[in-house]
Amino acid sequence: MRRIAKPLLIILALGVGLFGVYAYKLHALAVEGNKIFEYRCTDVNPHLIGYKKSFLQMADYFNDPGGNEGLDVGQAFKDYNSGLKDYVEAETEWLGMQKAYMERWDFKLVEPWYIKQAAEYQWKMYEGYRDDAKYLTETYNTGGLNEEIDTKFTEARDRRDKYEVLYYDFFDEALQINDWRKFLANVPIPEGCNEENMTIPNTSGSIDWDGKSDEPLPTSEPIDYELAT
Repeated sequence: MRRIAKPLLIILALGVGLFGVYAYKLHALAVEGNKIFEYRCTDVNPHLIGYKKSFLQMADYFNDPGGNEGLDVGQAFKDYNSGLKDYVEAETEWLGMQKAYMERWDFKLVEPWYIKQAAEYQWKMYEGYRDDAKYLTETYNTGGLNEEIDTKFTEARDRRDKYEVLYYDFFDEALQINDWRKFLANVPIPEGCNEENMTIPNTSGSIDWDGKSDEPLPTSEPIDYELAT
């Protein structure tokens, strides 16, 4: 019995040890990802929100010039353009941070498949957001659209819209997955993330070009979630 018990104890100890290492790495990755998430809330989203708000100010003026005579539309456009540039720089920084995180050996080895898939969709979505804004600034800098920029802008916007749908649909599906590892990776929402910097105005349809806009007023939608909670 002793000869059998000793190997079993060794195997059990190794199993417990490996599980402890796995649980530690899973939680450590969640903590690290939370820091990158907080950076997005505090250093990226405000620029995204800011330039969209400036756009909505201009939209209000174009839709009803008489009712918005007090608006300095020239200043709103300057704020919009500078906000685009600031956002592109901040988003590029976040994309680099997130990509480095996703390419870590422990992220690839330890994270559940659905976390990795959601991260990939999210990264491509925000890359589309960044490129959309980048080509808008290039349009301004060149004094108008040209065929090359227009092609790149259209591709970026299509890519943004495609991965936005994929990400949010997949996120809803991933929430329904019953996985005990979600408990190990559970982390609180960062202090720097709040409703103000986690929602962005929806500018779609905000300018009533033909007097029949389907969505003349801005709405809001969430732009970040935590799968682990």
